[in-house]
Amino acid sequence: MDNSQNLLSLLHNINHDVGYEKIRKYGRTNGFHNIYFRQQIWSKLLGVDQQLPYYEREKCLQHDQLLKDVNRSLNTISQIKNFKEIDQLRKCLMEVLDTIFSQHPNYSYYQGYHDIASIFILVLGVEQGYIAATYAAQNFFKDYLDQELSTTITPQYLFIRNLLLRYSRDTSNIKLRQLMLNIEHPTCVIPWILTWFSHSLDNINDICRIWDFLLCSKQNTILYLCASFIAIHHQVLDMRNEDDLIGEFQEFFQNLNNKDRIQDLKLEQVLQLTKTLETQYGFELICEQEHIQFSQNSIVYQHNFKSQLPYYNSLAQLEKSIPKKVFNFINDNQDIILNLGGIALSYLIQFYIVKN
Repeated sequence: MDNSQNLLSLLHNINHDVGYEKIRKYGRTNGFHNIYFRQQIWSKLLGVDQQLPYYEREKCLQHDQLLKDVNRSLNTISQIKNFKEIDQLRKCLMEVLDTIFSQHPNYSYYQGYHDIASIFILVLGVEQGYIAATYAAQNFFKDYLDQELSTTITPQYLFIRNLLLRYSRDTSNIKLRQLMLNIEHPTCVIPWILTWFSHSLDNINDICRIWDFLLCSKQNTILYLCASFIAIHHQVLDMRNEDDLIGEFQEFFQNLNNKDRIQDLKLEQVLQLTKTLETQYGFELICEQEHIQFSQNSIVYQHNFKSQLPYYNSLAQLEKSIPKKVFNFINDNQDIILNLGGIALSYLIQFYIVKN
């Protein structure tokens, strides 16, 4: 049985505890391959248990900043930067963000959340993308939306640094350890954390693979993933000039799309190391021993993933969430869609929604 057939069989049982856990394990190990599967699975992993009505709202209080960010969005993703409908995609993105922040005035927009919403729209379509972005705000990005970023982000990159110091010590990785001893504030990880790498990578297939992994994981897994990325890719840095080391480090990891420096993301290797770090280095233990303090209500402490994810909209509800014509096309052409890349069907759905 190939991976697509295996995933199809797991989908039949996703609404049961055992099937749900198998889907999560599969997503961490293999990813969900293409948009057909992601449209069915991502919403369930986010805990979407109702179809939120999508109505375009009046401008939210943060409209002007949103508009600035949206107008320069989407053009970094290689598959769509030359898409002729990109301005209409931005219009849809702006309407979704205005709706979210109008309905949740307690949220403070941060630069980067528009990247989160844009990926959901590209993969799931406008209406379902709006719902997913709303649930993601509650279940994964709440710390950054309802707290001061300075108090939220600082303990996160301190955790990453201390995790790498322990890992480099235990693996006798002298170069990595020296690097982390010199760099007290690895601020290059901030956009990785805030956007789940969607602002830092230009290939939507790579972004979606990371999101498959993170949506199947605990909320603090993004910190282990950032540490893994540094551990895998730090070797190319020149350690001879310590005076310029911090600048070299930040510049290198802020530009992940520089193919002259990072020709291969080694993404599966990064994800595998992430799982190893999670197993070997407990989150609470590091925080306690290194005196790293998160907010008491921080999402990083919500370990029982299922307890916060109510069960689960069915395919019948999914049918109602996107135009009937598109849903029928998906069902009638499953054999073709299984072999499509992630962005291909996004074009179809987005084009249909925008034009109609």
